[in-house]
Amino acid sequence: MARRPLQSLEVVALVVLNFAVFFYEQSLRPMARALFVDRYGAVPAVMWDAWRSFQEAGLVHGVLLAALPLVTANYLHADITHIGGNMLFLWVFANVLSQTVGRTLLLVIYLVAGMVAVLVHVHANPTSEVPMVGASGAIAGLEGAYFTFVYRWEVPHATVWPIEGPVPAARLAFLAVANLVLDTGAFVGHSRDNVAYGAHVGGFLGGALVAMVIATVWRPVWRER
Repeated sequence: MARRPLQSLEVVALVVLNFAVFFYEQSLRPMARALFVDRYGAVPAVMWDAWRSFQEAGLVHGVLLAALPLVTANYLHADITHIGGNMLFLWVFANVLSQTVGRTLLLVIYLVAGMVAVLVHVHANPTSEVPMVGASGAIAGLEGAYFTFVYRWEVPHATVWPIEGPVPAARLAFLAVANLVLDTGAFVGHSRDNVAYGAHVGGFLGGALVAMVIATVWRPVWRER
């Protein structure tokens, strides 16, 4: 089966955006940084109150502002280790997913999975006032989507720079499932190491669901070869 060329421009853009937000955040003074994280991170108690307000008054201005972290929380990170680990997995799975379904669907999956990840975390911790930040939920969505495509289609081997040679799709799919198993165990076991495992699980399932819909209604060009 012919191997598609590497398409990484959109992945580079995602990585650059995450690092740009991180370095901007780090440039702020401690008080301003805390306010920035509180405003654009996902604070479950605030978002839960906004949900109640939406039920009572509809889509008012305050509700829209409170919903903004559904997107923005996925671009904030706590420290260099946090963003470094996330960007490594983003680079791998975003590149292979781009090669599988193209740039547009990659970005759709990333956005939707990130929003689902935040929603699951908020639902699991409705009274928490600690902001949830990080792209790991959205990245877990890319893993869930890739696993689904590998299960539904005969996905070509992937090429991810700087890894030498094509990587078997099944190997990456196994890595994605292994991460899900670890995250699920920590989530069910109520791990208290300040990692939003519920967001990881929610993101994976969100990405898998979107991929299931895509695999049902759409046939990529490379499958025609």
